[in-house]
Amino acid sequence: MTRQPEAPAASPARILVLGRSQNAIDTVLHGLAQLGHAAQGSSRPEQAAADFDPAAFDLVAIGGSVDGATRAAVKQAFAARHPSIRLVDVQAPVAVRQILAALAGTEAAPAVDLDQYFARVGYRGPRTADLATLKALHELQPAAIPFEGIDALLGRGIDLTPGAVDRKLLGSTRGGYCFEQNSLFRRVLTTLGYPVTPMMGRVLWNMPPGARPQPRTHQVLRTELDGVPWLVDVGFGSVVPTEPLRLDTEEAQETRHETFRVIPFGTELLLQARRDGVWLSVYQISQDAVQDADLEAANWFTSTHPESNFRRNLLVTRVTPEARHTLFNSRYTVRRPGRAQEQHQLDAGGIERTLVETFGLPVEPGWRPAIERAAAAG
Repeated sequence: MTRQPEAPAASPARILVLGRSQNAIDTVLHGLAQLGHAAQGSSRPEQAAADFDPAAFDLVAIGGSVDGATRAAVKQAFAARHPSIRLVDVQAPVAVRQILAALAGTEAAPAVDLDQYFARVGYRGPRTADLATLKALHELQPAAIPFEGIDALLGRGIDLTPGAVDRKLLGSTRGGYCFEQNSLFRRVLTTLGYPVTPMMGRVLWNMPPGARPQPRTHQVLRTELDGVPWLVDVGFGSVVPTEPLRLDTEEAQETRHETFRVIPFGTELLLQARRDGVWLSVYQISQDAVQDADLEAANWFTSTHPESNFRRNLLVTRVTPEARHTLFNSRYTVRRPGRAQEQHQLDAGGIERTLVETFGLPVEPGWRPAIERAAAAG
């Protein structure tokens, strides 16, 4: 059956599409025209404010290929001449859908209760979308909300709907894994006013050299502040960065626990962490923006595939300013900056106590069989 195009909006809008690729712009314009909108485009965004009358448009869509400095200048120029104009960032594959959502007023990610979130992570600072706030929240969330995939281990699956994530991570003392942690953080940052792009990573941590490549199953985020792109990730278990990392430099970046670097790796980027003087690969990053449907598919695979690490192992981590705490099955590891690593082998009772006392998790009776299997796994 041939799929019919979506019905046009009740009143056609006047739209200006800006980007770098004229072919991509033409494709978006064609889609908008099919829906009854009057759309124009330009592959010279830096000239747009001079070439077009802002008052002639209801909305300006700026493509992802436009660099941050040009994007900011375009927004400033159009807003100065036409304060009520809507300015929206779009990505070519879903630009038409994003423009329609902006016209309907539904383009924002589902909001999050910032009061509840700040209380959960212990943040008492200003609610400004700047680097200081980003750094503070990036350190606080992994300290307050443990990384764990216990629902996947128990075969319950992972629900990524905002309500489910908020009930679990904010309404209780449960934690979550990358798709939950970073989807929550994405909504927090969006609510505060940060531009946020979800991306996917291919995990390399603890993988032997030459191993078969794994699918992209790790969600990360990208934001941009004053023209500087930042990698944001509060959900990578035992080596999660405790602050955002610049994406525009290969230089080493020191954090409270490890030193990281982001280097070109073919067409992608590679995050590495230095431990004991050795650079270890953490994950590859595809710089393409992903859609929620991509995240849902990756989450389903990660939480249900029988060979998924989360279906076979108990993995819980928490990183505080003082130490990284990692529980992998029965092995409990503590890494403190500048000190020798501590490692403890736990029985089932010790695992349960550690889940409660170190990670703050509300252990349920139904977890006991999984805990006993973890103890037996060693």
